[in-house]
Formats: sequence, C-alpha cells, structure tokens
Amino acid sequence: MTQQKENNFLLHGGILAAASVIVRFIGLIYRIPMVNIIGSEGNGYYSTAYSVYSILLLLSSYSLPLAVSKMVSARTATGKWKETMRVLIVALVYAFVFGTAFALLTYFLADFFCGTVMKSPMAALPLKWMAPTVFIVAFLGVLRGFFQGMQTTIPTAISQILEQIVNAAVSVGMAAILVQYGVEVATARSEASYGPAWGAAGGTIGTGAGALIALIFCIVIFIGFSKHLRKYVKRDKTAKKIESYSGLTRILFLTAVPVILSTASYNCVDIIDNAVFNNYMNRAGYTFTEYNSIWGDYNSAYLLIVHLPIALASAIGAALVPSLTAAFELRDREAVLSKIALTVRVTLLIAIPCAFGLIAIGGNLAKLLFGGISEEAQKYLVAGGLAVIFYSLATVTNAILQGLDHVEKPMLHALISLVVHTLFLLLFLFVFKLEIFAVILAYVIFSMVMCALNLISIYRLTGYTPEPVHTILLPAGISAILVMFCFLISFIFSRFLSGRIMHLMIVVVCLIFGAALYFAGILLTGCLTKEQILELPFGERILGFSEKLHLVR
Repeated sequence: MTQQKENNFLLHGGILAAASVIVRFIGLIYRIPMVNIIGSEGNGYYSTAYSVYSILLLLSSYSLPLAVSKMVSARTATGKWKETMRVLIVALVYAFVFGTAFALLTYFLADFFCGTVMKSPMAALPLKWMAPTVFIVAFLGVLRGFFQGMQTTIPTAISQILEQIVNAAVSVGMAAILVQYGVEVATARSEASYGPAWGAAGGTIGTGAGALIALIFCIVIFIGFSKHLRKYVKRDKTAKKIESYSGLTRILFLTAVPVILSTASYNCVDIIDNAVFNNYMNRAGYTFTEYNSIWGDYNSAYLLIVHLPIALASAIGAALVPSLTAAFELRDREAVLSKIALTVRVTLLIAIPCAFGLIAIGGNLAKLLFGGISEEAQKYLVAGGLAVIFYSLATVTNAILQGLDHVEKPMLHALISLVVHTLFLLLFLFVFKLEIFAVILAYVIFSMVMCALNLISIYRLTGYTPEPVHTILLPAGISAILVMFCFLISFIFSRFLSGRIMHLMIVVVCLIFGAALYFAGILLTGCLTKEQILELPFGERILGFSEKLHLVR
C-alpha cells in the first residue's frame, strides 16, 4: 500500500474540513442578518429550541453516520458486500422507526421541554417547526454514513454545503416574513415576545428545508452508485453464510447506543447549561425576556464562533473512523499509530492558534459580526477561548477510540466529564454568582476533562502519547507571540478608529498577518517536516510553495 493510499483518510478529512469551514462560514454569515431580524431575544428562543432539537435528534439518528460508516467500512475492507447491503437496509429501517417516533415527540412535547424544563415557553414555537427535520435527518444520516464507510467524503461534503446554502436562504427569508406575522400576533395578544418567537420559528424552517435538499442530493448520488453496488454484491464469494438482519440490527444498535450516549453528553452540556442558567436567572428575578437575550448573545458571540474551528476537528475525526477501523480490522498496528499521530498533530496545529487568536481578537470579531450584542458579550471569547483546543482534541480522540472499536470509552468519559462540568457550573453560578461566565468556564472544564480521559485511554490501548515539543509547546509559543502582535494592532487601531471600521481593520489585519506568521513559524521550527507536509491534502503544492520561501528545513 502506498504512502498516498495510507494517508487517504487525511485527504478525505481535508475535504470534509473544507466543507465544514464553508458550512460554518455560511452559518456565521446568515446568522448575522437573522439575529438582526429577530434580535437577541429571538436568538435566545432559537438557541433554546435548537438545543432541545439537538438532543432529540441525536437520540433518534445523530449516531447513524458514524455507526453505519463503521459497519460498512469493516465489511468492505474484507469484501463482504452482501452484508454491506444488509447493513444499509437495516439502517434505513432503523431511521424510519426512530425518526418517526422522535419527530412526534418533538412536536407534542415541545411545550413541556421549553416551558417546564427550560423556563423559555416561547421557544416551544420554533421547536415544533423542527419536528419534520428530525425525520428527514435520520435518512440523511444513513446515506452519509454509507458513503463515508465506502471511504469517500465527497457526497457528504457537497450535501452539507447544499444543505447550508438552502438553510441560510430560507432561514433569513422566513425569519423576515414570520417576524412581521409575529408582531401582528403580539399586538392581538398583548405579548411582545411573539414577534421574536415567530422570527425564530422562521429560522428553524430553514433547517428543515436544507436537510430535505441534502437528502434528495444523497438519494440521487446513491441511485447512480447502486449499479456498481449490485455488481459487488453478485461477485461476493467471501462466505456461504452471512449475518442475519436481526444480527446486524443488534450490531447497529450496540454500535449506535454508546455513540448516542457519548454524543448526548456533548449536547447535554448545552441543554444543561441553558436549563440551569435560565432557572438560576429566573430565581434571581430576571424576566425570561432578559435572560433569553443574554443567552442569545452567548450563543452568537461565543458558541457560534468557537464551533467554527472545532468543526475542522469534527471533519478530520469523521474521515478518520472508517480508515482507522479498516486498519484495525487488518491488524495493521503501524498504520493505526501513524494515523493517530498525524491526526492529533494536525488537529493541534489548527486548534492552538485558533484558540489564542480568539482570545486576542474574539471581542472585535463578535462585535463586528453581531453589532447589537452587549458590551459584556465581547469578553466571552477572552474568558473561554481555550475551549477550542480541548474540544477539538476531545472530538478527534473520541473518533480515535471509536475507530479502535472502543465506542464505550468516549461514552463513559463524556458522562464523567458531564458530572464534573455540572458540579462546577452549580458552584460558579450559585456560590460565585458569575452568571453567564459560569457557563463559559464550566464549558471549558468539560472539554479539558474529556480530552484528558480520552488521551489516557488511547495511551493504554496503543501506547501513543502526543509528541510535546513540536505538537504542543512550539505551536503554543508561536501563538502566544502572535497574541501580543494582535494586542499591539488592536491598541494602534483603537487610537485612530472607532465602531465597526475599527473592529473590521483589527480582525482583517490580525487574521492575514497572524496566519502568515504562524504558518512560517511552524515550518521554520520544524513542527511539520517535509514528509508530513506531503501527507496533507495538496501537500505537494504546500511543500513547493514553502520551499520557494525557504521555510522548510
């Protein structure tokens, strides 16, 4: 097997990463006009509804792409195409059953979830509009998982971009239309919050429309591929007896459930934070309009921006699992260790400067994008920017453990981290009275504990430990120097400019010069060797460009 083929997973990781960046960028861009239309209050309702929707979605189908990709890749690696076809059929039945059940739960229990649990009754309206999306995404997850199991991320990447484009257009359009309708309802019912709530509902309609377009695209691609799949099935001579449908259903369930519980803990962070924060603020005498506005600012000025670089780690991890599973099935220990080492290094080389950069200019970025946020919201990224490093590494190490066929470990680690997170959240809120900063600090603690537990398990299973100097210390040192550069730029521009022009100039100059200087720094210090650069997507072009600038040793 050639080196290029050995590291094919990273190419697909690069494709997914590029798609994730595009998707997150579109998501960031369309949320700007949407937040301006529905306001911080409406964004709070949207965020609350989306948190509940995320939990219900992952309980029904969120784990399907990973579970299906693992089962498909394990069978195609050994030529078991008949079982591969059965895996697909079982997964589609699973999607129909659980997608239907949880779509009904989403609609009929929306008032209970949002009103009773989350203390945000107006969020029930946008949540109800998300019920059909739960059903659609179940089938979309199966097809995406199937393609990833076939060692291609292109259908997933393209479908994600299409999904987000449609989501953006429909969300903004429907938010503008329905917020006006909500104003009329608010006038008739003497309740001003109906305007922002109906606007938030318009945003959730876009989520469903985007998912539907992505599903149609994946179906079309699958129909085109089905001729080849039938040929592979006919030629399958690996075994006279193949796994039964009931056996495969059991395997799918046992694969999906640990992933569900692990991912549920991730998503439970947001919903627990939201519920505890809302209940605390309600008891402290704030109105639901006030604390939903604060939560809306937190979602825009912190979570939305922090999740942008974390999406890169998620993409790399999603591409890693099928490849790592195949190497594990073939007992290729050298390939397993190589993939783990390269994945962790690339993840940290991306996550570390992103975290430091957000600490340095995050406030300017948040104010540039969401001019209506409070002055306090500019401090959110300064307080919690380090979550980017730990969440990115936790995401990738989750994928590594799942690829090593230890799906139960991320589940256990996530549950432990969630308990620790919740205890600190309660401490920061009820003892230190930190309000929204309690949520941010507890969020960082969750990612730190999860990351540490995952790395310990990987070491025990494989003996792998991250190389400290070139993977952690040098990137962190270079990033720290660039933080000082960003502070200097911020100080200079703040002397001569003000308002959004100032924020724009600070962000643009720091991003362009900071990225260039960081790239030069990691190459000059040997954080990436020639061999490792060649293993990256478009590695030959990157190496050629670097050699022309005399940056590579």
